[in-house]
This record gives sequence, structure tokens and C-alpha cells, in this order.
Amino acid sequence: MAIAKKLSAALRAHGEAVRYLVFGVLTTLLNMALYALFQALFGYQAANSWGNVLDNVLCILFAYATNRRFVFASRTRGRAAVREFGRFVACRLGTMLLDAAVVLAGGNWLAPQGQALVLAVLGPWLTAPDGVILGVGGSVAFGAEAAALALWGLGVKAFSNLLVIVLNYLFSKLLIFQKPAGREQ
Repeated sequence: MAIAKKLSAALRAHGEAVRYLVFGVLTTLLNMALYALFQALFGYQAANSWGNVLDNVLCILFAYATNRRFVFASRTRGRAAVREFGRFVACRLGTMLLDAAVVLAGGNWLAPQGQALVLAVLGPWLTAPDGVILGVGGSVAFGAEAAALALWGLGVKAFSNLLVIVLNYLFSKLLIFQKPAGREQ
């Protein structure tokens, strides 16, 4: 019973942060799932370029809806709601550019080194179905090489998501979902 009371008190005291964490994790999972889907359907290079932009746009819309409703309980209407949405999209486009830069640098430019690192560490345990082809800069990878490249790409994407989620919370808290004067925090 004491644990339940402590948990309840912690949720009351930090509910907004906990809700942001929950919906941030859901948004991140959606982002990673879309990245993996685009990688499987269209290849490594597509997932790291236009696929990354498309999955970010979809996640921005999902995040706005969930943050507005469930995290920050925004009640703005009319022009204020349009301004709120505009600030949200502007901030998220900024972090999308950061994500794109990290994915481009880490996922494409450093892919051969990352692939080699993953192979060196996990090589004996990596297998991929025959016929799997992933290319970086015109190269072709099969089997364990393809699996290592895919894992490297997902690792870079996960690292980028960590940076982005922290910045997005700060932007949402400080710039976007501002509580009107006199409204309880």
C-alpha cells in the first residue's frame, strides 16, 4: 500500500514529465518502426534520406496531437491554436533537421566504419537471409554485412532520437504549450 501511495504522489508531482515520456516513447517507437519499414521496403539509402523526412513528418503530426491533448492539456482555440501548432511545427522541423544531419553523417558518411564496428563486435552472431542487399555509396552487402549495416543505421537513428526527444521536450515546455497567466501549473 505504501508503494502505491508513493507512486501516486510521484505521478502527481511529475505527471507531465511522465506523460511526455510515455508519448515520447510511443513517438520514438513509431519513428523507429517507420524507419525500419522504409529500410526494408526501399533500402538503406532511401530510409536515410526521403524516408527519414517522411517518417519525421508523420511523427510530428502524431506528437502534436498527443502532446496537445494528453501531455500539456492545451485548451487553446482559434488563432492561438494556430500559433501553437505553428510553433510546434517550427520547433519540430528544427529538430528534424538535426535528426537528418545526424542520420546523414552517422548513417551514410560513417556507415562503412559503423558496419565494420558492428561486424567486429557482433559478427559471429549476425545472420541475415540470403539475398538481402543493402548498399552504401554504390556498394552491396549480403548476409551478416547487410545485418550489420541495418543495425548500425538503427543505432544511429536511436541516438538521434535521444537528442531530439530532449530538445523537443524543452521546446514544448518553454515555447509551445505555455499555460496562460493564472492557470494552475
